[in-house]
Amino acid sequence: MDKVSRDAVERVARMYNQNKDASQALGISLRYFARLCRHYSIETPYARRRRRIHDARLSV
Repeated sequence: MDKVSRDAVERVARMYNQNKDASQALGISLRYFARLCRHYSIETPYARRRRRIHDARLSV
């Protein structure tokens, strides 16, 4: 799993709003992007969006 660096995965995960866009930016498959995020303990764009929705519902 050293084809893509941790810094690149982390940067792209913050920049894009969808896992699909982030994986395309890195030139890797969606599945590999998700696997790298789990390996490096990086929050995916999808997980970030879900967390924000959940937090918003709790604050109401």
